[in-house]
Amino acid sequence: MNITNWANIPNITNQVTTGAPQAGLRCYPGAAVRSAGQGVAPGTDISGIGTLKSIDEAARQGYREDYSIRDAAESLWRKETQTINLNDLNDPEKSKEFLENWRMQARWDLGIGGGPTKDEVISAYIDTLRQNGLASSVDWSGLTHELNSFKATTPEELEDGLNYMASRYVAARDKLERNYSGEELTAQLAKLEEVYQAGKSGMIDGYTRLLQDNLGLSDSDAQAVRDSFSSILAEKEETYRGALKQVHEDVAQTGPDSVWLKNHDAYIASQLRAAAASGQSEARYSVQDLTAAGKIAEDYRAEIEGASSCGRNEATLALGLSMADMKAETMISKGLVSGSMAALLRNSRAQGHENALAALDRALAQRESSRATGEPKGTYAPVDSTVFQGIYDAVMSAYRQNGGDGAKAIQAGVSAGEKLTAQAAAKAPKAARWGVSMKHYWQEFYKTPKEEITILGMQIKYLTNQKPQSSTYQKYVNSWQNFLTSIGGGVDIRA
Repeated sequence: MNITNWANIPNITNQVTTGAPQAGLRCYPGAAVRSAGQGVAPGTDISGIGTLKSIDEAARQGYREDYSIRDAAESLWRKETQTINLNDLNDPEKSKEFLENWRMQARWDLGIGGGPTKDEVISAYIDTLRQNGLASSVDWSGLTHELNSFKATTPEELEDGLNYMASRYVAARDKLERNYSGEELTAQLAKLEEVYQAGKSGMIDGYTRLLQDNLGLSDSDAQAVRDSFSSILAEKEETYRGALKQVHEDVAQTGPDSVWLKNHDAYIASQLRAAAASGQSEARYSVQDLTAAGKIAEDYRAEIEGASSCGRNEATLALGLSMADMKAETMISKGLVSGSMAALLRNSRAQGHENALAALDRALAQRESSRATGEPKGTYAPVDSTVFQGIYDAVMSAYRQNGGDGAKAIQAGVSAGEKLTAQAAAKAPKAARWGVSMKHYWQEFYKTPKEEITILGMQIKYLTNQKPQSSTYQKYVNSWQNFLTSIGGGVDIRA
């Protein structure tokens, strides 16, 4: 099965609203959700799981695309000509050269003619590389920047990120071992280990926090995740070391370019990634397991962020988390994750729910303690966990009984929700999130919003390629259908 397309499915957070807006900053179901710089793009559909990238892919050389000899040369040329040391700003000649190169690059980017073409400049630069070769040292600042860019690795990037991290390390180490010896080699290798370990720790800690903070992993489970990352990277390092001989033989066949390519560690790393396929991992959790867990964690994060800003209540939180858990159960039933990962996802579920409800309770307490003038005590009543649990159980029970149809299971949650939220309103009649607001939400759940048709509105819709509005229920249906499509072929869930 394949969930490659999951990377392109937007998140649920900003689109499922619940109830009519009310005046002032309230904890009502339809409150806008504020993303904390991670997770969701404003105005997106509820179709599934995705996240904004906050990392610097520009730092990475040959990250995903083919990295040709010319690409390698251009990366060197840019590094030499598009950066300037602050001390050099006082040197008129160096400042002038930097500005000329910067203007030349700007002309190329804008497609403006005049002056030497990009092909002419890079070809001349390659001739220089063929004559002079490359230095034997490693660009520590550049390598550090590259590896640090994986601190916020998303599930979609995980496989590529692990491959990049391991291949860059192996290529840099190989370069040092070919060019240094004795105490100098020892010192250089120590520096490499320092840089690599920092990059590894940043990546592993960041991704483990994504799982632990949102899925509710125990400390022991989190450590098992870290150990799996370490094992996977060690296996990949060994695989790339085994491919070094072949890559160097291939580089030797590049004629005059071999003079400089052999010391271009980023290029060597890209060739290692192209030459060496990953084998079966012995880690407790595979990359596939960790990718799947990360995608579910992103769904949980969206719901927790929504609860923290009062963009969710107990009812809508139950619908959102049950959707995430139905996706997890579907992946488990289809064999997309290992038995170990299935156990982790199921065993951490109750704690994940508790974390989300706790976030909502904190938000309600804060709003209650700072009520606006005229708002009665109890406007932001504490969490009613029976509403959440009743709706969640109804959805999951229907999912199991209907053969795994998540969209239909949501209908059972709505039926239960109408009764449970009415009971909550009776218990806490002053709570703003119940009563008229929630009754309206359920009444409108299956209805498509009416659109005011104007010529200007139609033109804007056409120009911005807006899709027709959908009912809240239809958005859940779309989310489920998109999820099923994303796992619809093959046995690989990597993005």
